This record gives sequence, structure tokens and C-alpha cells, in this order.
Amino acid sequence: MSSSLTSSIASWRHGSAGFFQFLEDVEPRVRSSTGGFIPYRAGPREAAEIAKALDGQDISVAVFCWPRRHGKSVTSAMIIVWRFLTRRTEMTAVVANSEKQVVDTAFRSIREAFEQTPFLKNLTKSGTVNVLADRIELPSTGSTIQAFSANPAALWGKKLSCAQVSELHAAPRGDEVFAALAGSLLDTAGSLMLIDSTVSAKSSKLYELYQAATHQTDPDHSISFSHIEYSNLDDACRNAPPWINETKLRSLARQMLPHEFALYHLNRWGDAASTLFPADMLAACTHEYPLDLPSLAAGSAYVVGAGLDRAFGGSRHGDRTVTACVVKIVVDDDEHLYVLDANSVFMSRLSVIKARFEGYHCNQDMTRATLESYGAQDVADWCASQPYGSGVETIHPSRKSKYGAFMGLYQAAAEQRLHIHPVFKELLAELAVFEVHADGKATDGEAAVPKFTHPRGAHDDYVHAVAWAAHSLRHVSLNPYEIEGIHCNGRGPDVAMCALNGGAHVPLCARSCRSMREASRLFDDYVDRRPVDALAFPAFLANKLKNIGAHSIPR
Repeated sequence: MSSSLTSSIASWRHGSAGFFQFLEDVEPRVRSSTGGFIPYRAGPREAAEIAKALDGQDISVAVFCWPRRHGKSVTSAMIIVWRFLTRRTEMTAVVANSEKQVVDTAFRSIREAFEQTPFLKNLTKSGTVNVLADRIELPSTGSTIQAFSANPAALWGKKLSCAQVSELHAAPRGDEVFAALAGSLLDTAGSLMLIDSTVSAKSSKLYELYQAATHQTDPDHSISFSHIEYSNLDDACRNAPPWINETKLRSLARQMLPHEFALYHLNRWGDAASTLFPADMLAACTHEYPLDLPSLAAGSAYVVGAGLDRAFGGSRHGDRTVTACVVKIVVDDDEHLYVLDANSVFMSRLSVIKARFEGYHCNQDMTRATLESYGAQDVADWCASQPYGSGVETIHPSRKSKYGAFMGLYQAAAEQRLHIHPVFKELLAELAVFEVHADGKATDGEAAVPKFTHPRGAHDDYVHAVAWAAHSLRHVSLNPYEIEGIHCNGRGPDVAMCALNGGAHVPLCARSCRSMREASRLFDDYVDRRPVDALAFPAFLANKLKNIGAHSIPR
């Protein structure tokens, strides 16, 4: 290198002051929104965020979580070029989310900077820097920038000093990619991982980094997490970088779905969460009701099921063993689900699980149960010897089985047939953040099965237990009101005209008929449930009451 270049590099070397001096002296070119290439300039807000990332002590991960068109990927590219020129043996990995994008995204911006910037272009012409299809080399310092696909196997074992990945949450096996890069950077002083992205689901690695960096009592000071968001469209128009046209932004807001616009251009975490049970839906399901079955059923037909989601005692992830009890009751010809219990089991003790299930059977008439297979074989063996053993199933929690259980619960909630008492606070808290992601691919002509999960740092044990309990009842179809047998002791024409025997009237002998008195009690329960537009008694007997026992008529 020439002495003038060496002198310039010395002034660029340290922290954000050096980086911004590099930008001023070199004026690296980037693509312009109007065509061609222009010198890279960071907006005032973005420049402050860059300074925080480059000046923080012991920063090993710098995240630029900014809305679209805020220059986050270009910013990462410029930092890579700056480090490449000012450090010796700088080994940089630029990671794309697929093999087809390897030389696109950030690597393209880096290559174009060397091709379009006069100062950098001179370095390539003189042979100081070699620019190849997927690799840039500076032989005099032993520094290299290499493009990779997001394949953890290709990244493991690399000795890196800098790495960059865009939209980490969209990378296949994103957690493994992060782990591979972090391991490759671990033993190099001053190493830095650059992540640029919009917000993602709260179950992603990106949100985990955000939580770690912004923890109220114990923040991780090795992570610089820059999060730019806007409260609404007006806020975005007032505070967006100068290169974003307000008229176009407002037009875009009218053209896009509100959720998509908020996700990509307002960059709010709440808009990134694909919650299965939105707040308004969950609010409609939450209300008080009797938790004792006789009062709740009020004469309606019902069936009760239990669910078990078991964790290992003392799980290091904080997972809990939870049992749940759900009853299916016919209300106005529709089958409604009521949560009767959802409670954790301390240390996952088998004796407590047995006692809980015995209580469900004795107190709530539980006759069916679904047990998640992990760690539940001893529970299944014990259940097989119980009176309800024939109604117990053990289910493997595959994507397909979860889809059936969770979508059944979702459908009941969407149709306001799911009822949750406010006392079940842990269940409601988990349902409020429970997420669904369509991250799979269709196979063998079948649609992709979505993934159901919880945010980082949260849990879904209560949700699973309740879903399995409701799932245990899926094959049971109920009649609105059931009477266990009709035994007629009438005489003459009263027998044929009686509504219980298929006629249209209630004869005088109904006063002394035990079956008619039972039918009248069920009718009273029906009227109490639906005081408006209730059917008349004969119509109730014909359309709502189902005999599930014998029917004896005198000859």
C-alpha cells in the first residue's frame, strides 16, 4: 500500500469516528432510488444507532432492526468494507438465506462499492484488491470477504472476525446458522456479527436477542440492538430518512393490507406476531361460568375429556407439566367447549397426575383423555387400568397431530364456542401470545402443515394440555338433550297422542308419568338457557330431546 493510503487508513481505524471519517474520505457508492449510484449517507437517527454499535465496549453482535428502505443491509455492507480495509487478517462471511442469493443482497452492495467508487475502484485496478464472483481479497493484509449460503454445515469450523446475515428469522435453520457463526467468531478479538432485519415473530432468534439486549435488570452488554419503529403512518412520515418520499409512503399504506404495511414499514413487534388467538377473539371467549358440571350443564348432554402435557421435573427451560379438563356441552344445537381445569403439577410427580385424573373422573365425569407421548408412558399404563381406560389415547406431538388439535380449538374460539373462565390466568396468558407460522413446504400434493409455537422466553404447556383435552372429544357427537329411556303407562288414545310417543300433544296422564316429568325438567333447563324464542314443549320433545335408552309402550 502507498504511504498516503496507509495514513488514511490510520485515521479510519477506531470506532464510529473512524467509520464516519472513512465515509467522508472514500464516499463509497451505493444504488440510488432514482437510478445510478450515489455516495452512502446515513440519516441522523441511523447514524446515532451506528455509533452505538461501533463505540460500545465488548460489542460482539450488532443488530440493525429497521423498517424497509432504511438502509440496514447497506449499512452492514459499509461496515464490512470499512473493517476489511482497516484490519489485518479480517475474515468476513456474508451469509445469504439461500444458494440463489449468495452473491445478492449485502454481498452485491459490497462488490458494487468496489466497482463504482473511484477510490475503491483504483484499488482493484492496481491489483491491491481482488474482486471475484463470490469473494473479495486484500492479499497485503490477508483479509477476505466470502459469500456463503445459510448452511450451518458450511459455516461450522470457519475462523471468522466478522459475519453478516440479513433477515435471520427467514433463514432455514436460523438458530443453527446463528450458533455456527457465533462459534466461528468466538476466539477472535474484536469480532463482530452484523444482523440486519425487520421485526420477526416473537418465537424467533431475533426476538431472543432483542429480549437479551433490553432486559430491564440484566441486559446483555455484548449485544447492540438498534430497533427503529413508528407508532403510525404519520409518525413514519415525520421521522423517516429523507430519501423516503412521504407521498409514496402514504400511497403504499393505501395499497397494502394494514397488517403488512405495519409489519414492513412501521416495524413493530406486535405486528410481526402471527398469533393464533387474536386479542378480540380471546376476549370474547373469556367470561365467568360455573366450574361445577351439574350447574354448568343444566340438563344438557355433555362429555368430559382430560389432557396432559408432561415435562421433565426441574426442566432447565422452565417447562411445566400441566393437566387440563374440558367439557363439551350442546348449547342451542352447537357443541361448546368449557375449560373446567388447567393446572400445573409440581415437579411432574406421577402421584399428583394420578390424583388429578381421579378427581376429573369422580367429580367431573371425565371419560376420555389424550396424553402427549413425551414422558407419559407411565401415566398411560396406569390409565389403562382405570374405568375410563378405553377412552385414553397417547398421541405423538407431530405437526400434523398438533394441527388437528390446535385448529379444532381455534375454530371453537372463532365461532365463540370456546369458553375460558378468568381464573385460568396462565392459560389465557399463553393463548394471548401463541403463534402459528406457515414455514413449511407442500409435499406429495398436500398443503404445508404450519408450525405452532410460543415466543422466546414464554411457554405453551397450558395451551397444549387444553388442546389435547378438547382433542380427546373430537369423535363424540352429542344430542342437545338426552333422556335415558321412555316408559309409557298410559291407556287408550292418550298413548298415541303423547308427544313422547311421536304425537303432538301432552295428555292428562303426563302428571303422573315419570318420563314426562324428566322431560319437563329438561325443558325447564332449556327455557332457562334460552328465554327468548324458546320452542313450545311439544316442539322441544320432537326436536331437542333424544332418547338414549329403551322405549316401552303398553300394547
